[in-house]
Amino acid sequence: MPKARRRSAHSSERFEDMALPDELLGVLAEQGLERAFEIQSAILPDALAGRDVLARAETGSGKTLAFTLAMTSRFRGRRVHRRRPLGVVLVPTRELAVQVVDTIHPFARAVGLRAQLVAGGMNIEKQADAVARGVEIVVATPGRLIDLAERGALQLDLVETTVIDEADHMADLGFLPDVHDILAAVPMGTQKMLFSATLDGQVEQIVDAFLVDPVSHETTPVTAAVKTMDHTVLAIAPSAKRAVTAQLGAREGRTLMFTRTQLGAERVAQELIEVGIPAAALHGSKQQGLRTNVLAGFRQGAFPVLVATDVAARGLHIDDVTMVVHVDPSDDVKEYVHRSGRTARAGAAGSVVTLALPHQTRATRRILEEAEVEPTWAEDVEDAENPALAELGGRTPAGEPVEDPALVKYKGAPRKLDLSRARGADQRKAEERRANEERRASWEEDASGESPRRGGGGQRGGGPRSGGQRGASSGGRGARGASSGGRGAAGRGGSGSGQGARGQSGRGSAGRGRPSADGGSTGGRGSSTGGRGGSQGKGGTGRGTDKGGAGSSGTGKGGGRGRSGAPTRSPRRRGGR
Repeated sequence: MPKARRRSAHSSERFEDMALPDELLGVLAEQGLERAFEIQSAILPDALAGRDVLARAETGSGKTLAFTLAMTSRFRGRRVHRRRPLGVVLVPTRELAVQVVDTIHPFARAVGLRAQLVAGGMNIEKQADAVARGVEIVVATPGRLIDLAERGALQLDLVETTVIDEADHMADLGFLPDVHDILAAVPMGTQKMLFSATLDGQVEQIVDAFLVDPVSHETTPVTAAVKTMDHTVLAIAPSAKRAVTAQLGAREGRTLMFTRTQLGAERVAQELIEVGIPAAALHGSKQQGLRTNVLAGFRQGAFPVLVATDVAARGLHIDDVTMVVHVDPSDDVKEYVHRSGRTARAGAAGSVVTLALPHQTRATRRILEEAEVEPTWAEDVEDAENPALAELGGRTPAGEPVEDPALVKYKGAPRKLDLSRARGADQRKAEERRANEERRASWEEDASGESPRRGGGGQRGGGPRSGGQRGASSGGRGARGASSGGRGAAGRGGSGSGQGARGQSGRGSAGRGRPSADGGSTGGRGSSTGGRGGSQGKGGTGRGTDKGGAGSSGTGKGGGRGRSGAPTRSPRRRGGR
């Protein structure tokens, strides 16, 4: 890697003392910005002069405003040909692209420029049309930019400035090969600005290949940002995790929670809603319009808790987040730093809380040591009454369900956003959750032996075991019905019973077994509109079928799937289910 010229970070300066156009100074004044942050003071002189810039700066340092002021100042008042932008900003995620273009818009308008968002998950035709008509600055995710270039809607031969933001995150996501192809299409000798928390591996290869004699700026180390926060680890019992999460969600202030998976984000948000805490989930599987709406509502303070995955929230700037909660602990120090960096931004105060289950405490200690953080540990948090929660501002939630804030349309949401589909989908999910909870409660009750046993004396294995019948409607697949004949209906005259399955277009009729002449339990037959599920009992000395058979014990066993209305019998198995 060629040695970069280093510039020590300039002390904080007033924007009016920099070589910025009056139009941009006016926008800064409207936003209440008078003094530049450290990274802005460091970068702007070189960026305004057109030099290549290589910057390491912690999250929330103000780098977006730095390259925004540089580009809008350099391109001021210029107009471009169709399909040929002057500036390109590459970012790893759609949310970050939306955030960056929102930052650029007021400054671009002030100097007669146009900026366009180009990101996946959004209407590509509209993006292609906008770029084809001509825009000066394009903010894009790498894949969608290449898509537009391949369509002929975009050409890069007149680009004068290229910004690569969150380069280390793009490396983590596997986007750097696309970034390499884009930079190769940009004219040689034009300005490149690369921002990254770390400069190693593939990021270093990009620097070597495309940045010419870059001026390197490094503010504070990556781990130093998290040292200004208050860090707490709650070593919790698994049974306490839900209640502890709710206590933290009910505190005053804006809280950002992180989970490892998308399903986890949805689950935690729904659990908070059910106990009276307005919360919404943010993850990659949500439609882009819904994600934009959720972020708009959270930024406006419409609800206090946002539950997000790492990828969805990476690089986002949200003001006044006073606490970050690692509901699922980070897997490595880099993610811990980036998650935690959503609070205490630009010198503000903030708290970071990690919920560590017994099997996660060792890894959590290691990650915090690597981050050079000395947290407060609260050991053996068995319930929500632990004093450590009160010290963090935790409160008991109201306990009554509230409206899902993700189903409300906020200012800044896409105009054509239709929340009716989301409401219907959420209602179906809620019904499924309730049904699953009822089914789980029934299983637990049966397993504990509290429910009366059927099918004669001497059941094996504690409680009745659910066998299933499947019915199908017009070839579709029906739900499972429960057989309460149980495993091991020993004794003469034992009776097994089975409930018919529910098909897609009707309810199956109940089938009931009857004792056979030799005392074995005969399985019943259930049917649905589309297909018929057969039952069979397995004997200890022989195998009973739905037509009767000898056996000292019987097991209800599910029938197969009906196809196009034709009854089908499941294959027999050896051994009990």
